Amino acid sequence: MGAGVGERDFWVGTYTGEAGAGKGVYRVRRGRDGSLGAPELAAATVSPSYLAVHPGGDVVYAVREEEAGAVLAFAAAGGRLREIGRVDAGSLPCHLSVGPGGGYLIVADYGSGTVRAVPLGPGGGFAGEPDVAEGHGRGPREDRQEGPHAHASAHAPDGTVLSTDLGADLVRSFRVEGGRLRPVGETPLPPGCGPRHLAVHPSGHVYVLTELTATVLVLRPAGGYARLDLVAESPATAGPVAGDPLGAAIKLGDGGRFAYTSARGADVVTAHRVLDDGAALAPVADAGCGGHWPRDLHVDGEWMHVANERSGQVATFRIGAGGVPAQVGAPLEVPSPVCVVPA
Repeated sequence: MGAGVGERDFWVGTYTGEAGAGKGVYRVRRGRDGSLGAPELAAATVSPSYLAVHPGGDVVYAVREEEAGAVLAFAAAGGRLREIGRVDAGSLPCHLSVGPGGGYLIVADYGSGTVRAVPLGPGGGFAGEPDVAEGHGRGPREDRQEGPHAHASAHAPDGTVLSTDLGADLVRSFRVEGGRLRPVGETPLPPGCGPRHLAVHPSGHVYVLTELTATVLVLRPAGGYARLDLVAESPATAGPVAGDPLGAAIKLGDGGRFAYTSARGADVVTAHRVLDDGAALAPVADAGCGGHWPRDLHVDGEWMHVANERSGQVATFRIGAGGVPAQVGAPLEVPSPVCVVPA
């Protein structure tokens, strides 16, 4: 039976083994009141810390975040996942995004600093070997920026692939042409900021959340997305917070009127109002994340779900008229959750 109005299923990626207490990818259902039902293990696999879903909805992709990394494809049916493909990745793959139309999958490998494009067939299965773009450069932080560390990707309106490199303080731009991942430009960011996650606003501006300086950078395309200009910078939190606010994820909400970020260490999620037709952000409110060490978050209309890795919980929030999230009920116990995506 399909989900009713307000109900929805989600996949939750976790850390396993030495990295965490999870067992693989879990499925949870949200009820009409926003509450999440008990997690069910959908696929046992090694550290599927980040997930993505094919536009058709019947194929789910997961990184296997380990030194000899891989990316897995699963067929989804009846709340379960069945592995249908596997390709090698670089060291510690940590992020996935599906290209427009579902023709390819972009993988960011943190450990090796590489970005790769995996061709996908019409049904979403893997359709060939990935094309790999090597990373380069380093930043001033010797403990975190000794070399390139690709961390995330997003897709610009013109099809350009944008990828953050935390180790080299760069946003790199690529085009996927004939299955090849062709570098077309790069944008240097403030030294030592450590760009982690990014989102593309409907206005075309690109929002980059930094991990090492807890800021959000607003970038504007300079005659295309091969090069971006830094036009604004704002704090990742609305006010003073306890602990070191290490930026984790950034997502858009309410049609782009707000952006939402998570910060580990400080254990908060923050609402940011979008200003000047997308050209600036202003943090308006911090909210406790509902657990400890928030990683990914998913904004779904009036709801937001936050994966709190170290406390083993997924917390649910309702977003009010002013864009401010308020926690709803007790968080759901899920072992070492890292990523939440709609099924």
